[in-house]
Amino acid sequence: MNFVAKRWIALLVLSFTLLACGGGDDGNTDNGGGDTSGTSLNYSGETKQASMTSENVNQLVTAAASGSKQAVSSDSIPVVSQRPHSPVNQDQINEAMARLVGDLLSRGPQLAGRGEAAARTEDLSSSMCDSGSVVVDFPDFSLEGEWRIVFTQCSRDTTYDNGSYSTVFHGRVEGTYSKVGIGYRLTLNYIHFSVSINHPEGSYSDTFNMQMTCIAANQDGSDVTCEYYSDYLGYDNRTYRVTEVSVSGSGSSGYLVSVRVYDPEHGYIHVTTEVPLTFDCETGRPSAGRIHIEAANGVTAVIEFISCSQYVVTFNGVAETYSWPQG
Repeated sequence: MNFVAKRWIALLVLSFTLLACGGGDDGNTDNGGGDTSGTSLNYSGETKQASMTSENVNQLVTAAASGSKQAVSSDSIPVVSQRPHSPVNQDQINEAMARLVGDLLSRGPQLAGRGEAAARTEDLSSSMCDSGSVVVDFPDFSLEGEWRIVFTQCSRDTTYDNGSYSTVFHGRVEGTYSKVGIGYRLTLNYIHFSVSINHPEGSYSDTFNMQMTCIAANQDGSDVTCEYYSDYLGYDNRTYRVTEVSVSGSGSSGYLVSVRVYDPEHGYIHVTTEVPLTFDCETGRPSAGRIHIEAANGVTAVIEFISCSQYVVTFNGVAETYSWPQG
């Protein structure tokens, strides 16, 4: 999934170069902790790599389990590629989204070039949608500012590698633009954003919340680093962040997950699946599977989920059984 993100990030960056120069669901519900149906969008915790010790390993296990659940939630990060009923892959959908957002925001400098104020609200429905609407609040891209795009069932004819389709975009994309030295920082928040594709065999749709930050070191948009991420409440009701997500599998066969999880107190860990995870518990916690977590200096632990109430942590050669908190 991280590789996919990098490809469509490049398209966004190309679109915003003009600005800098003056360019569903597999049925897994969570009825307890770890609510991944919406993002808190406010992670402000530790960002360095975590140091794992016998004192904090169990807290990092909670982070790893929560992050794994977040990674497979269709309401948090777009993981369309794991769903076989989608007519096109996630890469193609993301590229279409990136082109559309980039095309819309590039209108701001174009307006300024015609002597019109770039900071303004513009209804671009007739030029961008075959039906439905899209309204853009532009900032003044010569300064710092906030922007917003509101899609209301905006239907567009789209062409992917394997055919032509009608794609409907619905939801909000919000962000900020600011100068950083001779470059710039761009943020994007996809908020309850849905993509629906109609094709001869039927239709497909997915809804998600996603955030992205891109930093260009130079004014021309070169030397860019970007990542997308999702903030959320974990099983212990603390706010976490996940990024560098890769997911395969399904609710029936189990999920293979690779993800970086940020714990607000300790920092980030890398989580990979050794045995596919299943999430059959009413609380949304994993009921089976095994994950491997790695912290700073290559320190690792292995977690085996043996039921909805218990899991086994092997750390420093010692295996210990824990119980999830009640409630």
